[in-house]
Amino acid sequence: MRFYDSLNTILENYGGDMELQRFKYLVEELRGYKGMEEIFVLSPEGEILFKSEEFQLSNEEAKAILQAWKEHEQALMFQSYRYAILKNDEIQLAAKNIVGGKGNIVGSITREGDYIIAHTQDEGLIVLEWSIFINKVAWS
Repeated sequence: MRFYDSLNTILENYGGDMELQRFKYLVEELRGYKGMEEIFVLSPEGEILFKSEEFQLSNEEAKAILQAWKEHEQALMFQSYRYAILKNDEIQLAAKNIVGGKGNIVGSITREGDYIIAHTQDEGLIVLEWSIFINKVAWS
């Protein structure tokens, strides 16, 4: 099932939740660039609120990613791969899988106070550019 098909099914079943509509908008904006892969939103407590498609991400892994960001750890784990954190402040996250070539994890706090995080590849943009871009979209 494609992302938009599953998202439209959710909208039909649960109504036109503005938060879900906003997530759909954010995904459309982010997917405008080559190299954008999985996108997800976490609550301030690390609960998974939305995912762009079905992919492996447990609540425990999501909470660990957010904890690594908030506590300024040196690395985070995503889908069993280690990503070295290059930048993590209260607003933005930028991490890179240096050894395995598995891309980047970038994130931004949203204007609603949630955390949007994406898995990207170095196509079109490099990791720090991705970090700036996701922040710009999250605050748009």
